[in-house]
Amino acid sequence: MDTPPINLTDNLVQYFSGQGQFESLGVGSLSTNYTWPKRGEFPSYAHLANVEKITGSKYEKNIQLKKQSAKIWNAGDKFEVANWAISTWGGIRGNKPETVESYVKAIVSGERPKQLKGVASYSKILSFMNPKEYAIYDARVAISLNAIQLLNEETSGTIFRYLPGRNKQLQKFRNLPSTKAASLSQLGWASLKKDECYSNYLTILKRVNTELRGSELYELEMSLFADAETLADMYFRRSHPRVGAP
Repeated sequence: MDTPPINLTDNLVQYFSGQGQFESLGVGSLSTNYTWPKRGEFPSYAHLANVEKITGSKYEKNIQLKKQSAKIWNAGDKFEVANWAISTWGGIRGNKPETVESYVKAIVSGERPKQLKGVASYSKILSFMNPKEYAIYDARVAISLNAIQLLNEETSGTIFRYLPGRNKQLQKFRNLPSTKAASLSQLGWASLKKDECYSNYLTILKRVNTELRGSELYELEMSLFADAETLADMYFRRSHPRVGAP
């Protein structure tokens, strides 16, 4: 995808700008809507490299982390940093050490992973290494991207590949007949190939970021992550209005 579809860019610009039905969502509301980790304290990364101590809310700590992550990656042990980004900070604990090591070796050698399998893990490493060039793609991000288009009643959208997730509210969205890839294809939406999904996602996000101006790539990804449940609920309520409601 050399040039993202205009309608997709427009849909995402509207969302990120918090326009219309997306008021109180997007980049402008990120400091209110973004909380990670959901439970517990923000994990320390002082042992990874000699960097500035972070303070403030969880949102503020994550922004400070993004601003220092490239320095941490360059100064620290690559495997230790990658494992911290995926597991300790990212909450994905099912990877075998050799799997994380294979991601690190590929990234360090310049052979960036592109497969759909494992993208929620290796995209965290890439984003940590260079948050201005790479963004995280996970289950929440995928659902947000599809939900935004559905809420705008897009008839020629782009299907972003769903990823496994444990959140029941997001599973409910994914299990709706109208949100499944087959149904979206019948509407006229274009499907992204598995091995091209992540690269196309980056292309689209960077294009949108040039339209917005003044925002960072990681702020767009953080917005998609933070707003996933709200967007999914908005679509569910629209597609399932209460019987007898005025």
